Amino acid sequence: MMETAPVRGMRGIPWRLENGGCAALPLPGDEVIAPAARAHVASLLPALGLSVQDVDDITLMVSELATNVLQHAASGAGCSGAELWVYQRGDGRGHDELVVKAFDTLREWRGRPDDPGGMREHGRGLEIIDILTEGRWGYHPSRSRLSSPSVRGKATWFALPIARTRIARRRRHGRVADGAQAMRVLRSLLVQRGLDRLALRDEPGHCVLSGQGDLAVWCEEGAFRWRARCGEAGELPVTDITEVCERLVQFCEPMDDLHVV
Repeated sequence: MMETAPVRGMRGIPWRLENGGCAALPLPGDEVIAPAARAHVASLLPALGLSVQDVDDITLMVSELATNVLQHAASGAGCSGAELWVYQRGDGRGHDELVVKAFDTLREWRGRPDDPGGMREHGRGLEIIDILTEGRWGYHPSRSRLSSPSVRGKATWFALPIARTRIARRRRHGRVADGAQAMRVLRSLLVQRGLDRLALRDEPGHCVLSGQGDLAVWCEEGAFRWRARCGEAGELPVTDITEVCERLVQFCEPMDDLHVV
């Protein structure tokens, strides 16, 4: 297994992954970015009961993801504002997967990653991630988690399936919040990411978030659902609230270009 030493001075949000939280860590803007990212992830993985091979693959890909940020999303002053996020979500087929995202403040992608030329421009690191995840990776517009106010940028991510024990599954799926409470928590998460134009109102049978790009979000029968006039729609279980927040941030980000002065 790849060894990772603790990196001093790195503070983030150490939420427990097995309880459905998202861990977030600020990344340094210099050559220690890769060991900092590896150390952060290595400290989180033991609670998930992963195999040695899975841990080796994940730490390798985390290192490549962080290095990619330094090499391709940094200005002359480094990659100030970079962050690493780790959380779990369902894969839509009844299984869980681990998601790792590297956030940076460069809005553009220098060469499309799904294009061979874009892959070559970003080097061997993304090729390794593409092979180990069997293509389960990508990038999207996003907002920072650790900056106040939240900063706009993009997130580059990969996901891997997690083989889970019964105990681990109970930890992740055992608690389903009341619908109204779940909506209040979701709105709080969105406000922290700078999406404060969604208002919470009571409607017969449930609460609804609305007000941004004709987007409506509600919770019923243990699931979040959302719909927009443009045809965008989705549904995810309450236990995937972190992923729901990510999807809504991604959806609202392009619309926010209309509000930049």
